[in-house]
Amino acid sequence: AKRYFSKSGCPAYGIASDYLKGAAIRQEYLETAIRWISGGKIEDYMSKHQREPNANELWLYFQNVISWARVAFPNYRKEMRGVEFGPLYNEFKNEKIDSRKIEKEIKELMQDEDVTKKSGIYPYVLTKNEKFLNIRAFTDKMKREAYERQKGICKKCKEHFEIEEMEADHIKPWYEGGKTTAKNCQMLCKQDNRTKSGK
Repeated sequence: AKRYFSKSGCPAYGIASDYLKGAAIRQEYLETAIRWISGGKIEDYMSKHQREPNANELWLYFQNVISWARVAFPNYRKEMRGVEFGPLYNEFKNEKIDSRKIEKEIKELMQDEDVTKKSGIYPYVLTKNEKFLNIRAFTDKMKREAYERQKGICKKCKEHFEIEEMEADHIKPWYEGGKTTAKNCQMLCKQDNRTKSGK
């Protein structure tokens, strides 16, 4: 394993330095590869494979992940460095991915000011899970504006609450093109907001 992952100038560095954070010499590349192949169960993987004469299986897996990432996302951007491509590969390696269509979506999301975690775009375009994007939150000023406009009344249950008992919500959801602006902000009581969003 050290031969592939842990020496300076090792093969893993050669093929994946643009995709991984950390340093090969500190075994961070090796740790990443094992975390990916094991689904995060590093100790289990190590105990099952400690007696193997070589790390060929791990090395082939790692090469497959990086090759898949290059094909799925052919337009390299610095935001790709540190993306957890292993779990994405594990989940989507057998799916047909239209890299042109995905690139168009990535380009749009890169320009969306509400997306504050640009590296999260890569898992998002495959999973459609907004948690990866870290959508910009409403400011206190926007919340206050919406609260005053609603006179403290929750838009769902129509009860009155103090501002501290409420949370901001997008009227038109972000995924439908709604922006994080005062006009698109509504205040819901905490219970209704959490019920609505499944928190």
